[in-house]
Formats: sequence, structure tokens, C-alpha cells
Amino acid sequence: MNGTRYQYETSLRLHAEPYFGATVVGAVKPKYLNAWLKWMVEERGYEESTAINRYETLAGVFSFAVANEYITKNPCQHVRTGRQRVKRRVKKTIRLPTLAEIEEIERHLLGPYKLLVWLMAGCGLRIGEACAVTLQQYDLESGTLYVDRQVSQDGENEEPKTAVQKAITKGRGRAHCVRHLKWRDLDEGRAVPVPPTIAAKVQEHVRLYGTFRVEEGLNRLEGDYLFSNVGRTNILMYSLMDRLWRNAKRAAGIKRRITTHWLRHFFASAGLSKGVPVTDMAEWLGHRDPRITHQTYAHMMPELPSV
Repeated sequence: MNGTRYQYETSLRLHAEPYFGATVVGAVKPKYLNAWLKWMVEERGYEESTAINRYETLAGVFSFAVANEYITKNPCQHVRTGRQRVKRRVKKTIRLPTLAEIEEIERHLLGPYKLLVWLMAGCGLRIGEACAVTLQQYDLESGTLYVDRQVSQDGENEEPKTAVQKAITKGRGRAHCVRHLKWRDLDEGRAVPVPPTIAAKVQEHVRLYGTFRVEEGLNRLEGDYLFSNVGRTNILMYSLMDRLWRNAKRAAGIKRRITTHWLRHFFASAGLSKGVPVTDMAEWLGHRDPRITHQTYAHMMPELPSV
């Protein structure tokens, strides 16, 4: 899958190459990997969980090399115990925005993009999923939104013609696309309930701003999209939404770090604290296993039963 390849290329280029340089795969020893883990935390300032994720990406490369007989031994086998020990020390920290902060950021967003905030905070969508919502996914009668696509930066690049285009195909600045959800079959999605207050916001959004028509094509899925770029000439891309979000947060006078993903956490924690079953919340969030939902949010709500 293009997305996985892009993530591997980016991770290796940004985190492995600066440390290992031109060291050949077969020359990497367990002590080098342990030193690299320490370097990422102490020199680069990464969280331990981030360093572990980078390590696991490189471990996948070594596993591939062994499977294809490029090397005979996987050096990662000798640091697995340390990796598991670090993993046990790492506890995922969930940070939440307050409702007042959400409302302030929404108030300072440009009109056509205010609805994005409520699709994330009120329906639990990821930013890529919210950017890709179409009228066809929304069922007004049942009050549900069928989430089956997302905007992503891992699209197919056209045949390169210039030196710059050739560089892009090597992993830098992949094309934006609308595609089906990662790790899901083409016909697989999830139905998310839309609260009446947000349903009203969807209708008001369409009345004020209309929709943006996209036809089936390279990196595109057909539909009438609720969001587009400012000039209404293309899909809503990550760079624009990131800039709009930062500008709105700054204009609202909010100094602490708040990301769009925190809105998804807000949705999950609010629902679970009001008694929504973990199994239902897992389905709405798109978690295949309810245990993932429980493990992520249980420490915030001690009263939740075990799954």
C-alpha cells in the first residue's frame, strides 16, 4: 500500500539515516540499535514511545531482509527484551481540550471550515476522515454518517518528467488523494451517530457553502464533498487545514498545544463518561478490537469495566 511505503520511507530517511549513515544492513549489531534508541531519546528529544515506533519500523526492514535472505540474522532479536521493558514503562497520555477551547477555536476558523471541528469533536472522526465527508455518506433520516474514506498524502504520482517530480516520487511530498480507509476493504466502513445539534450544523453548512463536486479519477473518489480548498478548485489538503487550525488557535489566545486529534479524544471520553458501552465506542471510532478503546481511555475513567 502506498501509505505504508510512504511511512517507511519517511521514517527511515528522517530517523534512521541520520544515525546509521551509509552503514550496510548486515553490519548493524544489537549494540548499535540500543545506542540508536538512546540517541533518539537523549539527542533528538523524542518520547520513548516515539523512539519505539521508529525502532519497530526499522525492525520490519530487518525482518524483510532475513525473509528474503539478504542477511542471515536479525539483530533486533537481541534487543527485544529491552524494547518490551521500555514499552511497559510507556503509558499513552491522552490530552483533552475543554469545550470552551473547542468553541473558541471554532469561532476563529473561516466559515466553510467550522463544521470540521464538530465532525471531530462530536462524531469522533479523524482529521483526514472529516476532510473527506460527502453528502452521500450522510443519512439524514437515520441520523448517521457512514465513514468509508479519508484524505491522505500517499496518492499515486503521475509519471515524473522533471527532476523535482522525480524527487517527489521517491517519498517526499506524495500526492494528496481521497481513498478508502486504511486497513479496510473497499466496501468496509463504519456508521457513526450524528447528534441532532451537529446534524443541524451540517444542514446549515450546506445551505451557506454548498458542496464541492469531485469525479472519480486518479487519487479521487466520486462525491459531493462538504469541504474544499479556499478557491474551491480542489479537495481540502492537510497543509491548508493545519495552517487554518494554528491560526484559529492563535487568534483565540490559546497558548498550549492542542491538535485536531485531541477532538477525537474529546468525543471518546465524553461518550464513555456518560455510559456509552466500550463496544459501541470502539465501533464508532473504527477500532477493530474494543480492548484498544478500553486500554486507551480506561485510565481516564476508573469506573469503566474491563473488557
